[in-house]
Amino acid sequence: MTDSAALCANETSEELQGQPEPSGLPLTPQALIDVLIDIDLAYERKCKELSKSNLGATLQYHLLEKLRVQHSEQREPFAQRLIALQDELKAKGDS
Repeated sequence: MTDSAALCANETSEELQGQPEPSGLPLTPQALIDVLIDIDLAYERKCKELSKSNLGATLQYHLLEKLRVQHSEQREPFAQRLIALQDELKAKGDS
């Protein structure tokens, strides 16, 4: 991997990992949505940066695929928590 490719890959991993992790704290639906938006915007920005880079097509493809997987893994717990929270609120409303 070239130095610029390694730098892109490291920046991508660090940026996605820099997002807050879900904790035991009860987050509001809006807070979860805000986190998901931040994660998605960071992902889109990194995809554009990688697509515009001078890296070879094969390397770009692999880095974009790695970015996609990281994005999916990072947003999953927040999406699941939001679904659970919506279910809890719906159950309370039905009671």
